[in-house]
Amino acid sequence: MTFLDFTNKDFYIVAKQLLLSKGKKIELAKGDFLCRIGDMGNRVGLLTSGSLKYSRFTTRGNERIISFAFTGDLVASYSAMRNNAPSPVNIVALESSTIYLMPIAQVDAAIGLQLRMKLSEAVAHKALLEAIDSCCLTAEERYLELQRRFPDIHNRLTNRTIASYLGITPESLSRLCKRLNTTS
Repeated sequence: MTFLDFTNKDFYIVAKQLLLSKGKKIELAKGDFLCRIGDMGNRVGLLTSGSLKYSRFTTRGNERIISFAFTGDLVASYSAMRNNAPSPVNIVALESSTIYLMPIAQVDAAIGLQLRMKLSEAVAHKALLEAIDSCCLTAEERYLELQRRFPDIHNRLTNRTIASYLGITPESLSRLCKRLNTTS
């Protein structure tokens, strides 16, 4: 998983300040939806605590986790945010989470379209890199990167959740963790 840290970028700092000062604070319990497939979720948010998963179901009915968002991440459905199109993913709380949300129209009015475009590009760029990593890195490489970025990942997420993101079974994840000599 290629991780991009936008926290020192001007657009992130401005967006964070705006979302914290004028965004609507919402609390999600574990399992609550921020956005469902098909929603016109034209809003952007700042996750200030907790974690979210971006997911879809396969044609066989299995959930596949595409991405995670953790504290400090911007959260949005890129399609809904940028193209005013229905969301292609569910965005669901993995644990109690706090998010400051604003409609895109208010973001545009407050900071301008150019800055919103940078936010959109950041969300899309993250998704693109995750798609590339999903195709080009092994499950082990993606797991090690996820664990490096979030050392307490096993205290926050289930093995089933992590395995879904990696595209492997929970049993394969257990064997991988055992081989890497980590606790799961």
